[in-house]
Amino acid sequence: MTGDRTVGRVDRGEWAVAAALLVAGAGLAVGSQVLVVAATLPLWYVAAAVFGTRRSAVVRVSREINVDGEQRSDKQESVVSVDPGETATVRTTVQNADSEPIVDLRIVDGVPASLSVVSGTPRACVSLEPLETTTVEYEMQLERGEYTFDDATVRTRGPSGSVTETWTPDVDGQDTVRCTPTVETVPLGDATNDYAGDVPTDEGGSGVEFYSVRDYEPSDPVNSIDWRRYAASRELATVEYRAERSTRVVCIVDARPSQFRAATVEAVPAVDHSADAAERTLETLIDAGHPTGVIGISERWTETVEPGTGAVTRERATRLLETARKQNYDSWFYTLSSGGLGERVATELPGEAQVYLFSSFVDDAPLELVEQLRTRGFAVRIVSPDVTGGDDLATRLEALDRENRLAHARATGARVVDWEPERSLGLVLHEAIGEVSRR
Repeated sequence: MTGDRTVGRVDRGEWAVAAALLVAGAGLAVGSQVLVVAATLPLWYVAAAVFGTRRSAVVRVSREINVDGEQRSDKQESVVSVDPGETATVRTTVQNADSEPIVDLRIVDGVPASLSVVSGTPRACVSLEPLETTTVEYEMQLERGEYTFDDATVRTRGPSGSVTETWTPDVDGQDTVRCTPTVETVPLGDATNDYAGDVPTDEGGSGVEFYSVRDYEPSDPVNSIDWRRYAASRELATVEYRAERSTRVVCIVDARPSQFRAATVEAVPAVDHSADAAERTLETLIDAGHPTGVIGISERWTETVEPGTGAVTRERATRLLETARKQNYDSWFYTLSSGGLGERVATELPGEAQVYLFSSFVDDAPLELVEQLRTRGFAVRIVSPDVTGGDDLATRLEALDRENRLAHARATGARVVDWEPERSLGLVLHEAIGEVSRR
């Protein structure tokens, strides 16, 4: 709703009254009619400012939000969904919807207080002819969360420049940015446990896919008997279906100090990318009924969030990942600097668990962890955000070292996804979490 208009006066005319009195007094003192008449001129100026002010201006304001050069939603939708770290380009357009020109129009867009403008400006000062438009354009670096824009603030001045009118007109178009990574589906591998689920196994049991026929046993349920065979041969046999089990997943998040590096000063650090990916993976798998847990890797020890599907697991995992993003090392995480990490982590992992490691691989520690886990037979998936952006020689050498580490990780049998900054999280995880070969 359009806010109330506030009318203000830049020049209240006190100087004109004082000047008129001074000149009139001088004219009376010297007996000059010319000075007495001249004393009325400042008063005519004040009168023109008061009675010559144009009527209230009428403007239309609209906002459009593009992300990395793409229109992520229909212009009629008010919410734009994006991934953390992307850059949003905001274009706010104001039109003079009146039949008279606006000689002085100033607009300030309602940028969310917690976001910073990295390019351009959300302000403008222009003159607009009837039906003419102007657009302010600026860019923002997005962080995790949901942000709502306020209505733009508009101020106009009349032809005399002494009267201002300020209000917040309604803004059409998009006004909310939801910066939360999404994953539509998470395909699962075939490492399983004893809980019923949707991953096929090589054993008989309850399910929907035919597995085998065996001799009947007295304890077999009646509905498992092969009645067609019995009708043909009068021999009892039991039909078994391929059992389906759920799979346990453990997300290992690298939150060491080296993971707080970003490709650029304005970009999101690697640990934020890793935590976002791990959190979305955990939520999707738990929703599908698969026990999922989290292990943090950083400076100190902490308890592991054991795989589970309940609200307590979600709460503990979310708290751990949020702690990782905030660089809080208060006894939360394992340390990669001391030996035997692979052995310690392995003792926390269920024997049939699938492991998803989220790390930028800017040093050797995560590679050593992968080698140790693969040696112990764990299926490993790696999602590695690339934060080695830059053209200088040192950065190029670091990027080459990182590529070599990922190549070595692939050689161990781990599946690796090199997460380039321009790729969305949904596509990355869909590629990363695929079929897991049997161990």
